[in-house]
Amino acid sequence: MKTRNILTALLCMIGLAGYAQQDAGFSMYFFNPVYINPGYAGSRELFSGTLVHRSQWIGMEGAPTTQSITVHSAIPNSKVGLGLQVYNDDAGPMKNTGIKLTYAYHLKVTENAKLSFGIAGMMNNIRIGWDQINIDDNTDPSFVGNDANSWVPDASAGLYLYKTRFYAGLSANHLLESKFNLTSSPGADMAKFSRQFYLTSGIVLPISQNLDLRPALMMKYVKAAPMVTELNASLIFYQKIFIGAGFRTGKRIEIDGSDNMLIGIAQIQLTNMFSLGYSYDYYLNRTGTYNSGTHEICLGWDISGVRTKMSNPRFF
Repeated sequence: MKTRNILTALLCMIGLAGYAQQDAGFSMYFFNPVYINPGYAGSRELFSGTLVHRSQWIGMEGAPTTQSITVHSAIPNSKVGLGLQVYNDDAGPMKNTGIKLTYAYHLKVTENAKLSFGIAGMMNNIRIGWDQINIDDNTDPSFVGNDANSWVPDASAGLYLYKTRFYAGLSANHLLESKFNLTSSPGADMAKFSRQFYLTSGIVLPISQNLDLRPALMMKYVKAAPMVTELNASLIFYQKIFIGAGFRTGKRIEIDGSDNMLIGIAQIQLTNMFSLGYSYDYYLNRTGTYNSGTHEICLGWDISGVRTKMSNPRFF
């Protein structure tokens, strides 16, 4: 009974906090849009992928870390794109490891633009480890080898309109709003995934022959939480070097104001195949006084079966 009561209370807190943020929010999401919109899968018309590591709140014990590897590709001689993502999100006592399969169908709507519809199915392994929780009596048999563990199915869908220098997307994640099912105790059903809606858009504006400007917008809505809005812009030098900054607001409301942050972003196209990106988040609230910010690094690749240079630069 003691174990059940404590676990129920913990799950309720996690469930309530989840309305504000359950999934890791990547600052370089526009280098890996398939993470939030399955309609992106196959849009680069190459075998593409990203490997991302994000370390949040550096200097704080138990701070969240996230790893993700995503691959996707257009199927030759078809309108179909397929994708696969494996991810791990470690936030103190709660861990989520999952796998996602993505299907997208691409239609040509104008001479230079396409519209795709994507769906994704996923399985999440939700775990809570007692070794990450302060327990008065570590010898209590109730907490020895009794970690909570559950497999949770879920789904997402999205629309993605794109051309060489523009994109717009609308997507919804956690369509099933699956419960974590870690215990049958009363009140534990509050711990579940909450449906999330994303609106994204970006454009590349030419400034000179070797300089472009890429502004981008992301808006995220979750029921019973402030809307997250992120604005960023990058300068693109020689279509190879991206230097930019962003501002994110509205993740949650604090006593002294909103949870806002500044974001610095840099990416370089190492070769025709590989790119490397880095971002740094600086918190503008009280959280920022207790940590050294958030670091994110991203390795991307585009692999073609034909040994030739790409005819168009890959801005998105």
